[in-house]
Amino acid sequence: MQEVVKVNGLSKVYKVYKKPLDRLKEIILKREYATKKVALDGVSFSIERGEAFGIVGENGAGKSTLLSILAGILPPTSGSVEVRGKVCGILELGAGFHPELTGIENIYSYSTLYGLSKREVDQNLEFIKEFSELGDALQQPIRTYSTGMVVRLAFSTIISINPDVFIIDEALSVGDSHFQNKSFKRIMEFIAQGGTVIFTTHNLYQITGICKRAMWLKDGQIQALGSSTEVVKEYEDYMRQKDVKEGSPGFDRESSKEIYISRMETSHKVIVPGEDFYVDFSVYSQKEAEVVLTLAFRRNDNEWIASMSSRELGKEIVLKKGENRFRYEVPGFPILHGSYFVHIYLLNEEGVIALDEKILPLEVVKRSFMDFGVFKVNANLRAL
Repeated sequence: MQEVVKVNGLSKVYKVYKKPLDRLKEIILKREYATKKVALDGVSFSIERGEAFGIVGENGAGKSTLLSILAGILPPTSGSVEVRGKVCGILELGAGFHPELTGIENIYSYSTLYGLSKREVDQNLEFIKEFSELGDALQQPIRTYSTGMVVRLAFSTIISINPDVFIIDEALSVGDSHFQNKSFKRIMEFIAQGGTVIFTTHNLYQITGICKRAMWLKDGQIQALGSSTEVVKEYEDYMRQKDVKEGSPGFDRESSKEIYISRMETSHKVIVPGEDFYVDFSVYSQKEAEVVLTLAFRRNDNEWIASMSSRELGKEIVLKKGENRFRYEVPGFPILHGSYFVHIYLLNEEGVIALDEKILPLEVVKRSFMDFGVFKVNANLRAL
């Protein structure tokens, strides 16, 4: 496969001044008045054509700085960056759009920045109108748009340009679930056609669902680089340990989400293969909503073992306002000995966007020396 992004020893250092006058004093007096903030420190990695590459990390880890350098917006302090082909990105909402121009006018001005002729934009216009679903709002100035409308216009315009590398920095998280679902389907088509996506979000389900490889940035340095499931697992473990140390649950679910998993319990913490197993959980919702509920098992080496969703079971889940209680039943638990994690995913109605997730550990004991492999297979034997 051909490398389209190659980063070697990349560093970015910002100068931070206590007051604006210090910048002028530094120039005149030739003395250092700034403190240095290291945003990136010796970062090296490569991305191949047709790959979806995820970047995870806490706020301030250097993710946005890295994406801005890859997009050509910021220069690096040291190191090298090589990006082959046309690069487009959604980095800051409204970046590249003029607030006083209409949506249509911004489509033309933005597209021409990437070398498209008026004739090419004319050909793309109908697609942009249809995909963005903005209707008459396209005739209004951008300053009248909501953040969700700006995302619709930006994504629709960029995907119509058909870049070689598409960079997305959290922007889609502010859109409504319908447009998020539509956008991620289009991203998957873009990747299947050979496009490259660099994607950062705090929604880790989307990272593992879309990206084969991922990178965890911590304090401007690479903490982990490899398969997305392995990197996300390491990052999740780190965040859980940090929450325990700080005595914090991570976030206030009631204030941050309209729909979330409020409780999860398993019938066993330690189970023998063949026993009946179940997971009880509750979903709290501030409104009526259709969702997909998924049960998954992950081994402690980060290998996904099995999963089942309400959609696969042919069950339509419509939440009522308030608490909604559910039970996933697994008769004759078939997974053999080992250490596992039980996941409950709360997904949107299309099953693409993770609204919430809960995880509990599970130990499966070894019954006999004949227990080998991953699953206990129910089979019959008869003489012929």
